[in-house]
Amino acid sequence: MLIGAWALAVWGRPRATQDLDFLVMVNEDELSSLGAHMTQTGMVLDKTWLKWNPLLRGSQLRLQFHGFTIDLLRPRDPHDQQAFRRRRKKRLAGRYFWVVASEDFILQKLKVGRPRDFEDAASVVERSRKELEREYLEQWARKLGVTAELNYVMGLGGEA
Repeated sequence: MLIGAWALAVWGRPRATQDLDFLVMVNEDELSSLGAHMTQTGMVLDKTWLKWNPLLRGSQLRLQFHGFTIDLLRPRDPHDQQAFRRRRKKRLAGRYFWVVASEDFILQKLKVGRPRDFEDAASVVERSRKELEREYLEQWARKLGVTAELNYVMGLGGEA
């Protein structure tokens, strides 16, 4: 399923990006096989990135294709697995894609916690506040230890 800035284009304020991020439900061996298959289609595995990010080996691959970066991420916690089950089919650029649900997008951004991630999460809150499952957000925020962060972006996204 699509995550990251392309999912932001569905749920929040779009922003320019040169990468595609996917959460893929595969084990470590299957991730390696998927990467090998993708290189056969003309994509290039970013071995330098892997060298400089050894803790992500087996859980994430980065490929390059015509100036675009493609990140394939395996689920890293129970929330990622739940997010995959809750994915939504959405139309984007004239095609249908599986996209992370808005609540899970917010939670993923809060887990990462960079300033841009807070901006992205707040833009989803601003655009989708009335449709968000607040109880779901609060439950997972507690489990993930990001309750203060959730309260912060809910305040940034307009009325609390």
